[in-house]
Amino acid sequence: MKKITKVLALIVAIALLATLMVGCGSSSSSSTSSTDSSSSSSASDSSASSDAADDTVYKIKFDYPNAESSVGYRTLAAWAEYLYEESDGRLDITVYSGGALGALSDCVTNCESGVTDGFWSGVTIYPGVFPITEVFGLPMIGANDYTVVNDALNAMLEEYPEMSDEWSNLHVVALHSSAGSPILFAKNVSSVEEMAGLNLRISNSYTTQWFQDKGANPVSLGINDGYENISKGVIDGGLFFFDQVESSALYEVIDALYVGQTIYPLNMICLNKDVYESLPADLQQMIDDSAEFYLETSIEGYDQQQADMIAKCEEYGVNIIYETDESIEWLSEDVENAWNKWVETMDGLGYDGQAILDAALSYIEQYNG
Repeated sequence: MKKITKVLALIVAIALLATLMVGCGSSSSSSTSSTDSSSSSSASDSSASSDAADDTVYKIKFDYPNAESSVGYRTLAAWAEYLYEESDGRLDITVYSGGALGALSDCVTNCESGVTDGFWSGVTIYPGVFPITEVFGLPMIGANDYTVVNDALNAMLEEYPEMSDEWSNLHVVALHSSAGSPILFAKNVSSVEEMAGLNLRISNSYTTQWFQDKGANPVSLGINDGYENISKGVIDGGLFFFDQVESSALYEVIDALYVGQTIYPLNMICLNKDVYESLPADLQQMIDDSAEFYLETSIEGYDQQQADMIAKCEEYGVNIIYETDESIEWLSEDVENAWNKWVETMDGLGYDGQAILDAALSYIEQYNG
């Protein structure tokens, strides 16, 4: 199995990200020139026997629902370029941004049905589709940082049959997270404990229970609707990932930002199963091995994004509140109420919710070390 060292992955990732920072138009193709139709084929239409000609080009249409200016797009573009070079041009992945291939809500079904060849999206956007995987999106699960979640996610996917079963309609390249969601405040608070009585956006029913136990008033709101509702006083802040802090310029309308363990976003990069299986064995292995490069590149990008957004907040006079042992302890008090609600929901779906939660927490503990 072909492996690259983490050092090499980081060097290549930094170089590719620097090249791609300027953007790539409405779509990004890993190929810089057109390919003669006699030696190219769509991956989904290819017979792709194991003895396919070395010069056969497999074109893959990859759906990315967010904007090109995002870290996610730059990471995917770097990954596509990496695979193009590793395969000597045989894997030609074009990344389409901004919903060009369909609505965000249809990313999974479009890929399963073959409308697209692959996609990136958030896991919890599709409630009930990947219920076991969603356990890693519970509040205060104890991960020291999001790289721990990356390791735990992919290990449990590989080793826990019930979890891998819910991904059987897709080929998973990698599951990953990014920095824990900061808690934003449109009030000049000095600690996270001052959330009591504030109207704060939550991300799901489990964070609803969590915020209620902390004395806040949970508000359900679209993740891209923060700026208007904060500026109008409809909400006093809440849970927004650093992607939204950047893309929605939320630093313009908040007074304080808490940085630390809260909830972690869950993201996926997948291929259509038939597309993957139609590829020659060496290209399949190359895609599977590329997960390491993708994860290392995403870590580089998300770390930089967090640093940039904290600096931008400071530029706008936002008070940055960093986690302490005391704040972690306070946010963790009674969080089992939210966890138990998830367990009850899973039990109602016919799963052993407690066993799944215990397994996830065990993986978190393992990789914290």
